[in-house]
Amino acid sequence: MRAARGFTLIELVMVILLLGIMATFTSQFIGIGTQIYGDASSREQLMSDARFALERLNRELRDAVPGSVRVEDNNGGLVEQGGCLRFWPIATASRYLGPAASTALRIITPAKLPAENDLAIVYPLPYTTFDSKIMLNNDCLQGRCTAKVTGVGAVVSGALPLTLAASFAKDSPGQRIYFANQQVLYCIRGGSLWQMAKPLSSSLSSNETTQLMAEHIRPADYYFYRDPVAFSQSEVGLRLVLEQRGESVSFNHKLEILNVP
Repeated sequence: MRAARGFTLIELVMVILLLGIMATFTSQFIGIGTQIYGDASSREQLMSDARFALERLNRELRDAVPGSVRVEDNNGGLVEQGGCLRFWPIATASRYLGPAASTALRIITPAKLPAENDLAIVYPLPYTTFDSKIMLNNDCLQGRCTAKVTGVGAVVSGALPLTLAASFAKDSPGQRIYFANQQVLYCIRGGSLWQMAKPLSSSLSSNETTQLMAEHIRPADYYFYRDPVAFSQSEVGLRLVLEQRGESVSFNHKLEILNVP
C-alpha cells in the first residue's frame, strides 16, 4: 500500500504568508478606492451646494432695481468688501409718460400692475462714497429718486395713472420706472450663506435667519466685493471657498446686474 501524503509545515506556513500578503494588498486597494469615492462625493456635494447658491443669487440679481445693490458689513454699513449683499427685487417695471417732476404720473400699463404703497423708482443713481449709509429711499446722487405709490387709477388707452407721495428730482433718459416692495439680504455668517427678505418698510439686519443657501464656507475677511477700478457699477464680485472632510472648492464669481437706471 502507498503511504498517504499531506502538506508539510513549511508548505502550510508559506501558503498562510501568501494569503496574508494578498489580503493586505486587497484591503489596501479597496480602502484606497473607498477613500477616492468618498473624496469625490464630498467634492461633488460641495460643488452642488455652491452651484445652487450661486444660481439662486444670480437669478435674483437679474431682477434687482438698479442702484439698489449694496455690499455691506455685518452692521449694514456700505463698504467695498464685506460679508453681506443687499438689493431690492423688481416687483414690476414700465416706462412713464410726461415729466417725472409731478406727483401725478402716467405709465404704460405693465403686465403686472403696481400696487398702493409700492415704491416707485426713477433714475436711481446711488452715492459712490463707501462711508455713506444713505440708501435709495432716502436720497440719490441727483436728488430724490423714489416715491411711494398712494393711488392706482384705471387704465385709459393703455396708460395707467398713478398718484405718488412725492415727485422725482430728475427724468430718466429712457423714461424707465421701477417698482419695489421687498428687500433681500444675503449674508455669510458662521460658515453658512443665509438669505433673508422683508418689506422695504421693515428693518432687515444680518442677524436674522430665514433660508440656508450654503454651508461649510471657509472663514475669510470678506466675501462680496466691488472694485471701482476693475468693475463697473453693475458688477459685484463673490469669492467663496467651501471645504469639508479635507476637500475644498474655490469659486471666484462675478455677479452682474442687468437692469440700468
